[in-house]
Amino acid sequence: MTNLFIGSDRRTQKETALFEAALDVFAEFGFRKAGIEDIARRAGIANGTVYLYAASKRDLYKRAVEYGLDAWQAHAAKAAEEAAEGTEPGRGRARNRFEALCRAAYSYLAAEPRLRRIMSRDPSLFPAAPGSAEGDDPFESVNGRSVAMLERAIREGVDTGEFAVEDPAAAAELLFSLYRVMIEKTYVEEDGGERKRFEAGLSIIMNGISARGA
Repeated sequence: MTNLFIGSDRRTQKETALFEAALDVFAEFGFRKAGIEDIARRAGIANGTVYLYAASKRDLYKRAVEYGLDAWQAHAAKAAEEAAEGTEPGRGRARNRFEALCRAAYSYLAAEPRLRRIMSRDPSLFPAAPGSAEGDDPFESVNGRSVAMLERAIREGVDTGEFAVEDPAAAAELLFSLYRVMIEKTYVEEDGGERKRFEAGLSIIMNGISARGA
């Protein structure tokens, strides 16, 4: 049993190293120019070992980007929980959670240039709308979890009277669509007005969903 756990841990470590190296290389060279040899060398593994974790370069790209998106999502979720701690329901907890979720998602991407470069080269990472046709969203499961996180945060605010939203599910999908547009404008174009646009957008959202007098 101990050997099994040790083996599993080593595999996880190698997988993490591979995905980190893949993000580095895909961000630096783009999908077409990135080579399996480059990625394996940076990860410190043999070329053939890559295929123990991915069936092809395309599969490795998808897995590595999904790994990056998962880390982004986990960071935002943790920040949201920490912001909600110690605040009673109906006394700002939902607002704190929702605002922290948005700010953490923004700040993480600000400090993660690899994802920004990959996103600028591959707009399909975020299709135009959450309800896109099947197959249009290669990261449907990750993006779906993000929408669900927003919906839970909104529902909490509705339940405690902090937010005035008739349909939390529809609102979450709309906000996620707006967020993706904001991400594209903020980080893909990167013209120096990123923080200003983010603060303006967040202010509009918070004022729009907040219950009057809450």
